[in-house]
Amino acid sequence: SEAKNDETDKGSGAKPAHHGVCGTTLPAVTAMGICGNVATVVGVVIMNKYIQKVHGMKAMIFLSFCHFVTTAIGTRVLLAVGFFRYKAASTRAIAPVALGSLGSVAFMNLNLAHNSVGFYQISKLACIPVTLAMGYCIDGVVVPFRVKLTLIPLVLGMGIATVHDVEASVPGTMYATVAVLCTVASQTFTSSLQRSLGCDSNQLLYHTSPLIACGMLALCPIFDDVAALYAFEWTAPVVRDVAASCLLALGVNITNYLVLGKTSPLTYQVVGHLKTILTIAFGIIVLHHQTNSKNLLGIGIAMLGVVSYSEVKRRMQLGR
Repeated sequence: SEAKNDETDKGSGAKPAHHGVCGTTLPAVTAMGICGNVATVVGVVIMNKYIQKVHGMKAMIFLSFCHFVTTAIGTRVLLAVGFFRYKAASTRAIAPVALGSLGSVAFMNLNLAHNSVGFYQISKLACIPVTLAMGYCIDGVVVPFRVKLTLIPLVLGMGIATVHDVEASVPGTMYATVAVLCTVASQTFTSSLQRSLGCDSNQLLYHTSPLIACGMLALCPIFDDVAALYAFEWTAPVVRDVAASCLLALGVNITNYLVLGKTSPLTYQVVGHLKTILTIAFGIIVLHHQTNSKNLLGIGIAMLGVVSYSEVKRRMQLGR
């Protein structure tokens, strides 16, 4: 009977029913997750920079500590209301993953604190060539010629944008370099550990966030001015914005869960590029980041390289 129904549908020329948003096959929950993910990812970067620039709070590691305390509490609330299921994992197995995330997040936030939003986003794009280089050096993974071609505009654009960034500094560049290396190393060496644990993003955060919060607190005296933090005046607007930053950080993790694995590779890539562009744009509009035509040209060329890289990788995966 199913075959007959199929023939009837074909013969009548009926179009398949769409049950998604705006006549698409995209489920409403996934569409909301995408919108929320874009808003929270862009929002937390802009809010963190706003707190530093407008309120004068420069203790980014302490702010990261607040983020992970909020995430630790938030994941436990989400577990209690049934948003995700509990999965047991030993502290010994979780510790390396938490350590990798600690280094990546800590130095990325220091990168943001000492650089413009545009430079911060451009430095994150550097993770692509560094990942490929590390894969070749460690595992001997040969990069296809088509992929190598996409790295030309990416690296060229990064160079132009960096040279013509009016806020670029030696300490900022050093933090950006360490942040990229830590992020790539974390993704490279902990990805297999994450897979072996069999945890989704929320289950993993449930276990790692308390450990990362403790790590951030231990790093505070090293990277933050503790005396200045102690003397800092916590006015109502500061508390409000720090709380908003913490909730946005939690929102990033929740929406990642709603988006990861539930969208096509193309949709996920487009969303990623959109977040990069919007973050840079809001950095200029909201934070009045000083820029120039050469800096913007470099960012544009780098983004062209990223889009080309993503599309080449997508087509290679489809061809397997």
